Parts: sequence; structure tokens; C-alpha cells
Amino acid sequence: MPQRSALVAGLAPLGIGLGVGSLTSLLQTSADFPWLALVNAVSPWLTTAFAAGALQRRLSAATWAGLAATLMQVVGYYATAEARGFGVNLGWVAMWAVCAIVGGPLFGAAGHAWRRGRPSGLGAAALVAAWASEAVIAYQLRLGYTSSAVLFGVIAVVLALALGRHRAQYGRMAAWLVPLLLAGAAGHAVLGVVAG
Repeated sequence: MPQRSALVAGLAPLGIGLGVGSLTSLLQTSADFPWLALVNAVSPWLTTAFAAGALQRRLSAATWAGLAATLMQVVGYYATAEARGFGVNLGWVAMWAVCAIVGGPLFGAAGHAWRRGRPSGLGAAALVAAWASEAVIAYQLRLGYTSSAVLFGVIAVVLALALGRHRAQYGRMAAWLVPLLLAGAAGHAVLGVVAG
């Protein structure tokens, strides 16, 4: 049974990544605001890496799972877009692949840290900060999409409440939030310049 569990944990990031990437491509042409923001954002993809990392027993496996999930999201997204007849720009593929290479392992590790509770609060704060900083920097300040900013802010609060409950990480999560919010804000500002 442990071998089967390890196999599932190892393959899950690939399937989750492909599925989320494909679904993102499909929903971009049918979703409306504020929900459209969920398929045009970084935080949902980082959440996939977080979930993939949380499934792993070891930190090294969690970082690889986060990387695999985010890279497969890029593959799933662009394969679906190509199959639907939308042109694929290799420059965008390369940019999102670089984002996957950077963000995937970090958020895979964050998922692992959250599940293990070591260091307490860090993993949860990382994911909450990703959503909150995207709400403020990308959706409110850069784009002026208030409904999307509110949606992302609500998701950040729900995540804080839900993730902080695991192993009673609320206090330590709050301590990590300020530096991680600043890091998230800087990351979204850079991404806005690169993608803008």
C-alpha cells in the first residue's frame, strides 16, 4: 500500500497540472468578471503547486511536485489553446515556463511546510500572501478591476482561516504575512512589468 500511495502522490502533480492548465484555457473564453480573474492570474496556478507539495512526504519531493504541477499547467494550457485553434506565442510560453520554474518549487515547498507545520505558519502565509498581493497589486492598482481584487481578497481571507487552523498555525502565519506580502507585491510588480 505505501508504494501505491507514493505512486499516486508522484503522479498527482502531473494530472492536476494538466487539468488546471487545460481548464484555464477553456474557461478564458467563457468566464466573466470577477470570475475571469481566476483563469487570468498567477495565484490559482501557485495554489496547484501548493496542493501538489502538500501531498508529498519529503521536502525534495514537494519542490519537484510543485515544479511538475506548474510546468504541466503551462503544457496543458498551451496544448488546449492550440487544439482550440488559438495561436501560441513561444515568447509567452517561455515567460510562463520561467514563472513555473521559479514559483512551482517555492510553492510546492510551501505546501509541504504547511502540511508538516514546520516552520509553523510559513507555508500558509506564502499562499495567503500570493492571493492578497495579487488582489492589491495586479487587480486593484495595476488594472483597476475592483471586483476581481475583492474576490482575490476574500479568497485570501478564506485561505488564512482554513490553512491556519491546521496544526494551529494562526499566530505564526500572521508573523510571516508582512514580509511575504511585501515579497508577493514585489513579485507581482515585476510580473506586471514583464507581462505588460
